[in-house]
Amino acid sequence: MLNKTFNIPKTFFGFLIASILFWLLINLSKEYTSISNLEIVYTDLPQKKILLSPPLKKLPVLIKGTGFNLISTKIANKPIKLSLKKLSKKSANDYYFLSKNIFQDIQDQLKSGTELTLIQKDSILLKIGTLYSKKVPLKANLNTTFQLGYDYSSPTTITPDSVLISGDKTFLKNINSLMLEKINLENISENKSIQSVILFPKEGEIKTNITSAKVNVYVDKFTEGEVEVPILVKNAPKSINIYPKKVKLIYKVSLNNFNKITPDLFKVECNYHQVENNDTNYLTPKLIVSSDLVSSVRVTPNKIDFLIHK
Repeated sequence: MLNKTFNIPKTFFGFLIASILFWLLINLSKEYTSISNLEIVYTDLPQKKILLSPPLKKLPVLIKGTGFNLISTKIANKPIKLSLKKLSKKSANDYYFLSKNIFQDIQDQLKSGTELTLIQKDSILLKIGTLYSKKVPLKANLNTTFQLGYDYSSPTTITPDSVLISGDKTFLKNINSLMLEKINLENISENKSIQSVILFPKEGEIKTNITSAKVNVYVDKFTEGEVEVPILVKNAPKSINIYPKKVKLIYKVSLNNFNKITPDLFKVECNYHQVENNDTNYLTPKLIVSSDLVSSVRVTPNKIDFLIHK
């Protein structure tokens, strides 16, 4: 079987490419009408106003021009600017552009040689509210476990502890605080500082310069301590005598604060009205004042005997 080799002259390919280019030039020089989605940006929003919902970003239009101009318009994709100064008002927060009123503005921003023939929407609707600002506290969302013998040594702090937010007044009035993204800390035995993202409501528009905060967790090893504190008796006869006259307070305290705990940081009180109102023959000591440095305070004994001397 014979194999035949065809030798195609290079000039053939030259003529073929030239023919294709010539065909493209002829066709791209013709005028066409094409559907295009123009990107829209809105300008001149007043300083104390805010867009309440995302506005229309793509405007469907019909444009006419040569193939060259239509292609270059789509490649350039230059956004059309619409000034909010030309809005018409419908109600308190509802505004609109009439397509016939912005027709020339859009035409002026199209590439030279391209003609706008139709805007395929009668109007563009926008919701605009009055900008309002308020400062709200941030709240941490911690899920923490500690190594045996360890616990919080002082309250967790957030830096910054609050954030200034801006938005529509009607929407912001229901926001009294903002949560941070949940933080999971397992089996910890030392201080931690974690950057956490602020969680904003999904609905509504909120403006702020701060999107995260640092959560500072303070951890220390804890031990048990105890002090004796005298008992004060309220509303009792002057001739009352109690026994014992002091109670023992047993508490949980961090090692760093162990030596800071003294009896004068606490106040224990009994109320004689308990006897009169409940017909009991003993008094119940209650911890009225305590220290922020301790936790899990137990009072012992929990019953105080008394005698009234006549």
